[in-house]
Amino acid sequence: MVEKVKSTMERYGMTSPGDVVLVGTSGGPDSVALLHALWVLSEDLCISLRVGHLNHRLRGLDADEDARYVQEFAKQLGLPVTVESKDVAGFASRSRMSIELAARLVRYDFYCRAARAMGATKVALGHHAGDQAETVLLRLIRGAGTAGLAGIPPVRPISSSNGLIVIRPLINLTRQEISRYCEENGLHPRMDASNLTCAYPRNKLRNELIPLLERDYNPGIVRTLARTAELLREDDAFMSNEVQRRVDRIVRARSCDRVGLDVDAILAEHVAVQRRVIRWAFMLLTCGDEDLEFEHVEMALDLARRGSPGKSVDLPRGIRARRDYRELAIELRNSGDVAPVVPFEYKLNVPGITRLPEARVIIEAEVFEAGDWPDLLTTVRRAGKGEAYFDFDVVGRDIVARRRREGDRISPFGMSGSKKIKDLFIDEKVPGNMRDRIPVIVAGGRILWVVGVRASGFARVTPSTRRVLRLAARSLEVGCDCGDPVL
Repeated sequence: MVEKVKSTMERYGMTSPGDVVLVGTSGGPDSVALLHALWVLSEDLCISLRVGHLNHRLRGLDADEDARYVQEFAKQLGLPVTVESKDVAGFASRSRMSIELAARLVRYDFYCRAARAMGATKVALGHHAGDQAETVLLRLIRGAGTAGLAGIPPVRPISSSNGLIVIRPLINLTRQEISRYCEENGLHPRMDASNLTCAYPRNKLRNELIPLLERDYNPGIVRTLARTAELLREDDAFMSNEVQRRVDRIVRARSCDRVGLDVDAILAEHVAVQRRVIRWAFMLLTCGDEDLEFEHVEMALDLARRGSPGKSVDLPRGIRARRDYRELAIELRNSGDVAPVVPFEYKLNVPGITRLPEARVIIEAEVFEAGDWPDLLTTVRRAGKGEAYFDFDVVGRDIVARRRREGDRISPFGMSGSKKIKDLFIDEKVPGNMRDRIPVIVAGGRILWVVGVRASGFARVTPSTRRVLRLAARSLEVGCDCGDPVL
């Protein structure tokens, strides 16, 4: 198994000599085998390991025993370990989200903070071929295109802005190979009894459907599905690159509330390209496409093929497709067509993540030493609209995110004096139906950031800044950074 892990890591370029890798370790068979295999390979690969464990506090005393097990195992291997405990159930209840989503958000927040604190640039996780097969089957049953059926990527950034990369060295190994490795090496991982219940769809697939497929249809179904995911991932990447090359000649106009597509140019393309361009335009306006269904895309394309000028069809999230003479517009509907946003206000978790359901946004907050970030001032200057940086010692931890209020003013970075938020929205051409949905970040009564629009000059990062507060916004639906979507 060690040789397979090494081969997988080399194939996907998972690490480079000198890398520091944080290994997410739950105490279960997959993560324990991963940690041990990487420990065996660390000298050969010239990498340093750190261990991270998050106690979700969902399994009472068993969860506490998991944490103690990981600490002891890391000690036996001579590796530094960071262990944290978070009330995931409480967070899920306060944020009105599922336990599964809450656990994932809290876990990845922990990985980001622990990796930065321990100097790691990679986070290794124990997903394997069985997880890949389950993911493909789940998405196939629910309905997905090539991007969804591509499954779990072996390598991906946690965030486009912090440079942290997730790697999955076990992605080509089966659950049986992992169990055998644990037995052969005298490892005694912890067992989570909740994995045996079929209350969750993934567990039902693992415990019932996949064994049925292995027994009656294909004994190698797990590897077959994993191989299918890899093929589709490569095809999807190629298609995305090809479509990106064509976008400039298809897009006639682009703003924060409208994307105009040249009808002749888009219809000259293969239908696979046409569909991706519609999705891309939709994502530019919404930062997510999970509720854009096949029928919606086909309705938009039918407008391009046969629609008369002025005709339109409604799409999800307050978006419509409208036919002009030689243009198909994907645009926001009038403000009267969109339900009003009720006032909201949430205290930001600093550091941590805060869910803003009314705005359909998640705000991530992290604090780090300025000296730990090379070229910090350059990074701050080049920050996209989805992130903002401030002097933490000036701002402090008492920060809230809320809906805009009458009379709100900001002192925009790079400008003298202050400006009404209302005027800022007008200058930035923010559509009226979107303005109440854009969060305003406030500290000590002063507006720090109109999310995705403009940051304040208050508490700006300077050469004398010691600690930096980084705020980042991403879509609640899909967890993407609020920048341009990937085709």
